[in-house]
Amino acid sequence: MHVDRRAVVLLLDGARHDVFADLAARGDLPNIARHLLESGGTVPAATVFPSTTGVAYLPFLTGCYPGTCDVPGIRWLDVARYGGGWWHDRQHLRSYCGYQGGRLNTDLRPGIATLFDLIPESVALCSPFVGGLGPGRERAAGARKLWGGLAHYTGGYGMLERAVGRALAAVARERHRFVFAVFPGVDGVTHFHDPRHPDVLATYREFDRLVGDYAAAGGFAGEHLTLLVSDHGLSRVDRHTDVALELEAMGLAALRHPIIWRRDPVAAVMVSGNASVQVYWLPGRRRERRFTIGEVEAGDVPGIPRHAVQHLATRPGIALVAGVDGDGVTVVSREGRARLYETPGGTTYEPGTADVLELGGGATRSDRAWLVATIDARFPDAPTQLLQLFRSGRTGDLVVIAAEGADLRRDWEIPEHRSGHGSLHREHMRCLLASNVPLRGPLRTADLFPLVLDHLGVTVPQGIDGVLPSAGLAG
Repeated sequence: MHVDRRAVVLLLDGARHDVFADLAARGDLPNIARHLLESGGTVPAATVFPSTTGVAYLPFLTGCYPGTCDVPGIRWLDVARYGGGWWHDRQHLRSYCGYQGGRLNTDLRPGIATLFDLIPESVALCSPFVGGLGPGRERAAGARKLWGGLAHYTGGYGMLERAVGRALAAVARERHRFVFAVFPGVDGVTHFHDPRHPDVLATYREFDRLVGDYAAAGGFAGEHLTLLVSDHGLSRVDRHTDVALELEAMGLAALRHPIIWRRDPVAAVMVSGNASVQVYWLPGRRRERRFTIGEVEAGDVPGIPRHAVQHLATRPGIALVAGVDGDGVTVVSREGRARLYETPGGTTYEPGTADVLELGGGATRSDRAWLVATIDARFPDAPTQLLQLFRSGRTGDLVVIAAEGADLRRDWEIPEHRSGHGSLHREHMRCLLASNVPLRGPLRTADLFPLVLDHLGVTVPQGIDGVLPSAGLAG
């Protein structure tokens, strides 16, 4: 164990890698340039699907994808337990955007260890996830609840950002082995504007000033690994395609947030970020498995039209609809459909009537080879990310994925999102990864979990999704 080493993850929620690069190239981020980029740099990186706050924090802190963690979205429904009861069964519906937010810490699949479990000398700042963190080691939690709640409705994140910055400078003087600090301002302000709005760019610059305060307090002294990351990108929203309203227009009564009970719904719609949606057929009828796309199209799901999947896939603003079918996942678009499935040789992508993921045709590749091949594609890392999500029994019968320029919620969107995230397309899946040590990419956010542990001399747990980027260390 390297007791003299420290590791810090600074999470700039919602930061776009290209916006960051433009600001850095113009000299607008001098403190980050001096303390990270001069000795290290940035590398191409992909987040997880769904690409949304909270869920996309889990890879950094567990090394596992959302499907592996059994936390498939910001909102989900457990079909094995939800029986449709007004009061008793609401605990089997989840939304981390309200009073259930703390359940994110307890909903993980049993046996998954967090960085806070493995590094007792940790602190977390302004993080919604603190699973495994010791008493007294959560900082800026009060500021997150007070100023974060106000900022969500006003867009004024300055008070919260500065509170986290002050806490980070104090932590620098305390010399903890691992620090996880969340700065939510870029994400929050972008939702009110667009990714390159002057107010958003000012938030990046304010963060750089806070990094300077951290440096002045000794944060970069000694042997340390510092990672500056984002959990997703964002893109401008020009249209809202509300999946719940689309189903209602088909005559299908839909259960959805914030009204989390209705009599005899035939579908439940759970939105994440707001650019991805999970649809559960016949909520309230407990079952142990999903309905397949084939069953729906054969008319074997009572009350669900055979054309329901195809109808959703062809609606404006929807890029893809995915669901299980046989031993794999079928992905449907307005152009046609394709399949993904695991083979002894790797993951196979097999276009049927169309190359819906736009990968240039079918192929079988290893997990890491798919990342390399798709990092700049329209849907980065899509083969791995679609398959991982369906590992969770809490994932819907269908996963609906927004197209560029769209999100999937119009009704009850308060405040309205002018930019959003959560989808599988490039603007949401590509994320920021900067480090004070040289790294080779592309990497996934889950790879940073073993990187932190290895730097600190802590044994990396078996069975995680992240891969120690030892071969990715430059030099």
